[in-house]
Amino acid sequence: MSKKNVACGISPHFTLPVLPESLVGTLQAVTSTDLLPVRILFIEQVSALIGKSPTTIRTYATSAKYKHLIPPPFKLPGSRRLCWREKDVLDWINATRPAEPPPARRPRGRPTNRERQARALWASGQQISATR
Repeated sequence: MSKKNVACGISPHFTLPVLPESLVGTLQAVTSTDLLPVRILFIEQVSALIGKSPTTIRTYATSAKYKHLIPPPFKLPGSRRLCWREKDVLDWINATRPAEPPPARRPRGRPTNRERQARALWASGQQISATR
């Protein structure tokens, strides 16, 4: 046991935690509820998962206007880095549905006879292809 730990009053069986900034990649933590390792992701990994740049993610995380566009981040005690639990990010990705493309614009002018017939058949339950 070092003299520094004794001077601070720290138990000889207690080890000081390693700060996340000194770790490369992801940090492994253990939760008390399920005793399974929880992967903590940093902004670089989240950027690769959701397809947004780190700068964009930082902007979204710090602005209340855009908070709904990314999974909710947290900060580890004594750290300024944004962190995410891998499970939360994956759940957010699965819950977020992709944007639907806008409906096709109708061409200008009166519909052709073929388009009118196709629409009438479609409305009655039969389908044919309508092209202009």
